[in-house]
Amino acid sequence: MNKPVAAPSFAVLLQRFFTEHLQQHRAVSPRTMVAYRDTFRLMLTFAEKTIGREPQHFLLTDLNAKFILDFLDYLETERKNSSRSRNARLAAVRSFLKYAAHHDISALDCIQHALAVPMKRFDRPLPEFLSREEIQAILDAPDTGTWCGQRDRALLTTLYNTGARVSEVLGLTAKDNAAFLYGDRRLPYFDPGNGN
Repeated sequence: MNKPVAAPSFAVLLQRFFTEHLQQHRAVSPRTMVAYRDTFRLMLTFAEKTIGREPQHFLLTDLNAKFILDFLDYLETERKNSSRSRNARLAAVRSFLKYAAHHDISALDCIQHALAVPMKRFDRPLPEFLSREEIQAILDAPDTGTWCGQRDRALLTTLYNTGARVSEVLGLTAKDNAAFLYGDRRLPYFDPGNGN
């Protein structure tokens, strides 16, 4: 008969979360790694101050909904974090809890309640728009007397008229342009692919 496998400690789970899950499986950016690392440093320091649990003795079940809410409140009140920063910290904790749920079944009830902690709503500023005069100034900026100026004017005009992202316009190929130009209107065009 097989012996039951003990659940990994919080420290082991956290280390695997960073070294295996985030780096190898999810391939997150270095900035995300730093942000997540900072979240857990702050959280473990908070745990030591509030519940008297040193990082090496912290348990996964200590990471319950009440503790998380207290931690988020601490971030906002004492550290003066904005709602966006608070939500980013919560996202890091949630990501870890989702990972931990697959590796410590005994803590599923605690994890489920912790994952129910909601993101905080915040007012998003309305996007600012350029006036017609400002748009026209940008479109008129390239020197159309040069090839580069004509190219830049064409790119800017395409961006403005289509609402496409820069990456989308830069990724266009001759084949894409042919489909765009033919469309439903069947406009004649120069196709560099077949020499016409």
